[in-house]
Amino acid sequence: MQRRLDGHVAIVTGAGRGVGAAIARALAAAAARVAVNDINPDRADRVAKEIADAGGQAIAVQADVSNKFQCVKLVEATRAQWGQLDLLVNAARVEPSSTILKMDEWDWNRCLDVNAKGVFFMSQLCGRVMNDSRRGGAIVNVISQAGVGVPLEDRAAFCASQAAVMGFARECAREFAAYGVSVHTIVRGHEEGDESRESRLEPAQEIAREVLILYSEASG
Repeated sequence: MQRRLDGHVAIVTGAGRGVGAAIARALAAAAARVAVNDINPDRADRVAKEIADAGGQAIAVQADVSNKFQCVKLVEATRAQWGQLDLLVNAARVEPSSTILKMDEWDWNRCLDVNAKGVFFMSQLCGRVMNDSRRGGAIVNVISQAGVGVPLEDRAAFCASQAAVMGFARECAREFAAYGVSVHTIVRGHEEGDESRESRLEPAQEIAREVLILYSEASG
């Protein structure tokens, strides 16, 4: 059951646009305090300002989640602002397009670094904070069904990264349960019967609502 999140603190990665931005806005609308992360500082600033203008609490934190030192900066900036951390939403991702035969190694590495290694870094760092605080917490990963349930044309690296996150999240959930930290994965599906891949993606507001419900139940 969804409820108000007064006093709760969340980090949302990749929150400068799309699903991440929708999640950040939804959490803030439920009274959570939100660290809006994006690799692009202008996008992060814009979303944080939108939240503030609507009466919510948010800070913008520029960081590349594929870089562990920048992940540390993101977590510490959040704690410095509000003194705690209750929820991590891993929504940052890149999606290079190429056939396997023509794919550049840099695109493969960048995709795995952001989409999979970034989830590892942020989950590890936030898990430590949540464990040390004795407050527990929750981690929500937002992934695509590509590589989990279905293939996706010209997105081999992306499919690999999503399958990696799914496997990691299962073990993360098992291990972190002992610390009072729940781990959830939302698989973003596609609607059938539409020619456009973007228009077939499950709407961002629906994903944001799922995150709110999951976290409300986990922290309630």
